[in-house]
Amino acid sequence: MSKSELSKPVWNGATLLGLVAILFWSTSVGVTRSTIEFLGRTGAPAVLFTVSALLLLPTRTSLREMPRRYLWLGAALFVGYELCFVLALGFARSRHEAIEVGMVNYLWPSLTVLCSAIAGRKRLNVWMLGGLALAFAGVIAASSPPEGLSLSQFFHNAASNPLSYGLAFIGAIVWALYSTCTKHMAEGKNALWFFMALSAAGFWIVHACNVERTPMNWSTHVVIQVALASAAVTLAYMLWNIGVLRGNIHVLGLAANGTPLMSALFASVLLSAPLPPVFWGGAAMVAIGSLIAGMGARRSA
Repeated sequence: MSKSELSKPVWNGATLLGLVAILFWSTSVGVTRSTIEFLGRTGAPAVLFTVSALLLLPTRTSLREMPRRYLWLGAALFVGYELCFVLALGFARSRHEAIEVGMVNYLWPSLTVLCSAIAGRKRLNVWMLGGLALAFAGVIAASSPPEGLSLSQFFHNAASNPLSYGLAFIGAIVWALYSTCTKHMAEGKNALWFFMALSAAGFWIVHACNVERTPMNWSTHVVIQVALASAAVTLAYMLWNIGVLRGNIHVLGLAANGTPLMSALFASVLLSAPLPPVFWGGAAMVAIGSLIAGMGARRSA
């Protein structure tokens, strides 16, 4: 991380918008899983991202103004992440497992520190690696039974549903790469509408190819939920993009460390899925691990 980045004002407007985005982002696991239960694991994201793309229409800019590397690599990483993250939630066998899978996804803040250090040719230090290790340990704790920490239970869960857990982990890596690449290649430009539209198209293709797709159960309640969920997703990504491009990425990275705890809280309430103390301990470990990794990044700056 450069010294110029660290010297940016902590509370500039873009940084504050990025912080608001984190709050919206924390609802993603709960609202997405809830919508999936009504519209199916492929139908729900296809509808959500279509509505989000429509909401972003007023923000669209000419693609000719975009740096080519950012436009295509950014698009590939963004769409790849969305497919991994949402399908991971869709393939979860229960609401509780969906929250566990969501915790795997929240390894991305500490992985972003790692990717940023590698991209900036910084030397990895013990704080970065120790923070990442603690975050991984937190994921294991979050997957443990109420009786206490169990490494075997985590591997049992992952082995019994490798698609869901595997997609969540790949998604965490892809989003860390996206966050790193966007900062270095976007040159202040914003192609979010294009990325969102491509994601919607991708999900419609997956939905059309899904021979086991379930019918969409529409009702007034579902329409309202889709509208609210799409608005939350749109604001989260729009504000986050502004924060990443123009705000203090270091401050946003530190604030994002609290996302695992906030996400678990929102998901537990929205999905009516009480979580045992060992899960909250694991979520705290993921958050603290990300914070320690971020501290390591500051030491190497």
